[in-house]
Amino acid sequence: MKMSSTESTPEAGDLDARSAVGMEAAGEEGGSARPSASRRLEVGTAIGACVVFAITLYLARSIPIRMEAAPGQIDARFWPTVLAGAGLLLSLARLGVSLATAPESREDLDPRQTGGLTKVVATLGATVLFIALWSVGDVIIAGYRIQIFPLAMVLYLVVLLALHGARSWKAYVFFPIPLAVGTYLLFGELLRIPL
Repeated sequence: MKMSSTESTPEAGDLDARSAVGMEAAGEEGGSARPSASRRLEVGTAIGACVVFAITLYLARSIPIRMEAAPGQIDARFWPTVLAGAGLLLSLARLGVSLATAPESREDLDPRQTGGLTKVVATLGATVLFIALWSVGDVIIAGYRIQIFPLAMVLYLVVLLALHGARSWKAYVFFPIPLAVGTYLLFGELLRIPL
């Protein structure tokens, strides 16, 4: 891309101007341009979020409880129901905003990267596998009862870290193991919520 003598040259510290010039060049040379505003994308995303949170709300209300809570106390269904309900309300609000107003500018987003769709599909596949392993509950090996949840969670987080570019061994040790153990101890042992 050639700049005419009348165009100003971006200063060294002016990142916005330099990136705009670079994007113009990428668009002229057939590179990927920045994403544009899309009402269809906003409405589709809001509807998808509404469906996900509606299903989550139904599942939250279906959580089996060992003992009903006394009046004024909360049970294992309380927080999942509150979070799913809040998510559903926010999704409905987003849907209303998407239908009632002009689509938002997406100029601040980076262009699509190569391999991005593959990472999304692999992440979804890993999530489905994690949920399937989690639903097994526990297994008995050589007379020992082994809870699957902590092992599945560590494996899931390691896969996600590898998939999204973690490079240090510390990330593979100091993130998934304490998180899985802490989650199991908090919910499985302290709160007695079946995992």
